[in-house]
Amino acid sequence: MIGATRQIEITIRTINQPALLGKLIAITVSCGAEVLAASSYWDGGETVVKLVTEDALRTTHALQAAGFDCRSIPVVLVETPDKPGLPEFLSNKLVGAGINILYSYSFRSDRELSYVVFKTTDDNRAIYVLEVEALIHGLATDKNWRQSAMKDVVKPSTVKQAA
Repeated sequence: MIGATRQIEITIRTINQPALLGKLIAITVSCGAEVLAASSYWDGGETVVKLVTEDALRTTHALQAAGFDCRSIPVVLVETPDKPGLPEFLSNKLVGAGINILYSYSFRSDRELSYVVFKTTDDNRAIYVLEVEALIHGLATDKNWRQSAMKDVVKPSTVKQAA
């Protein structure tokens, strides 16, 4: 795991029209804020799009200027290596710490990274738990690296000198 931070998630609700969804995506891309994570679903009446971008304020202004209704809430964004099962592992760590997860989703970037978004009942504590997990994992990885490196060290041989 690389890190957990507090970010702003933008939620947009719109009628299910391909032209509107295309416009929403075009505006998001053209405003210059990189999309870090995205999720969309149909709630039975509208299409719901959730976005986490590098600049939530700029993205929100651009979408509102185009007529979209945007809501913003804080979420936890975790940047991780793209490894299967890692989002579930992190979810289990949060649940094990007594943190309720309201929802989560993951998004793979083109840089072989994944972003996992968590909305919890205690985002501050969730960040703490995930950062401690990252620290423990980092130390364990470092320890394993040192042990394997020590195996490769050649022990000096004893040289007998002729008398």
